[in-house]
Amino acid sequence: MPIYLDNSATTRPCDQAVEAVVQAMREDYFNPSALYGPALKAEKMMRACREEILRAVHAPAGASVIFTSGGTESDNLAILGQAAKARGSGTILYSAGEHPAVKEACLQSGLKAIELPYDHQGLVDLDAAAQRIGEDTALICCMQVNNETGAIQPLQALNALRLKQAPAAHFHVDGVQGFLRLPFDMATVGADTYALSGHKIHAPKGVGALVVRPGVSFAPRQVGGGQENALRSGTENTPGIAGLLAAIQCYPRENRMMETKLRLWHLIREAVPSAVVNGPNPAGEWAAPHILNVSLPPVRSETMLHALEGEGIYIGMGSACSSRKQKISAVLKAMRTPQRQAESALRFSLCPDNTPAEMEETARAIQRQYAVLAKFQRR
Repeated sequence: MPIYLDNSATTRPCDQAVEAVVQAMREDYFNPSALYGPALKAEKMMRACREEILRAVHAPAGASVIFTSGGTESDNLAILGQAAKARGSGTILYSAGEHPAVKEACLQSGLKAIELPYDHQGLVDLDAAAQRIGEDTALICCMQVNNETGAIQPLQALNALRLKQAPAAHFHVDGVQGFLRLPFDMATVGADTYALSGHKIHAPKGVGALVVRPGVSFAPRQVGGGQENALRSGTENTPGIAGLLAAIQCYPRENRMMETKLRLWHLIREAVPSAVVNGPNPAGEWAAPHILNVSLPPVRSETMLHALEGEGIYIGMGSACSSRKQKISAVLKAMRTPQRQAESALRFSLCPDNTPAEMEETARAIQRQYAVLAKFQRR
């Protein structure tokens, strides 16, 4: 059986999500905006999904959920929708390791975009952030968990700076890599909007959501029939939403991912003593339970990735959205990771179904491949 350790790129839909999608396509296929009984059943399912999402992120009373096609659209809607309200006035801040869905939206927002640097662990440099947040700040964007290193960002501390220095600024959190895998309290963190994606949590691709704090308004990016409170027009993807609901309900909040990840790191160090972690201490408070980024110099990332693929083990090199476009991760560059180390970086990302036995087999495969590949030193 293949060993899949690229769950930050996408996950295998759980059986319950697949069954829910099939049910919605074969039997509950009605347009939720229609007024007859079967359509109302579809609308009721959508309402149940909204409620599950709001509970999962501990949203404040009165918060709403806008269904989208995924994390990219959710991020775009929050950022560009807010920027449109600002009408070109002010600055927009984003952390150095943001996913392109956030970074590119900030750069194309029409506002002056300013990057918040990372420290060597891949965390937002709060001292630098304090110098950049000011009265002209219209929007601050920061991810919950970095998709390449698993670094949990200091959102509460960043929000404290916002409240002190730019209380009118909108605070957007990209939760695509954090939703359900980490506890999140939207009210405590102070986020105005929170983006999530279904296919990262064993739901189908093509469905996501944006959670919106009460009282927050922004300009729609898609117009038409007025669905989703006129903020995202278009007939809702009810099969996708049904799958998202099933995946949320079935996701094991209590799991052993952190233990399994630490087991993998221990075994990799035994197999390759020169292995180096990129990001926070894997066992520390700033490390997510499901992502481990490791360099195995002098073996290049792509070489080891394909060597492990030959053994039926699938891993990543960084963001799946950009891995085909660049050799060195922009996130690792932001962390000032030495080039040779960055060129050897591998991302192992877990889901609750991964087992200790899979970690042991992965480490053995790494040891076998490294013993051969490390002989070919780069000049």
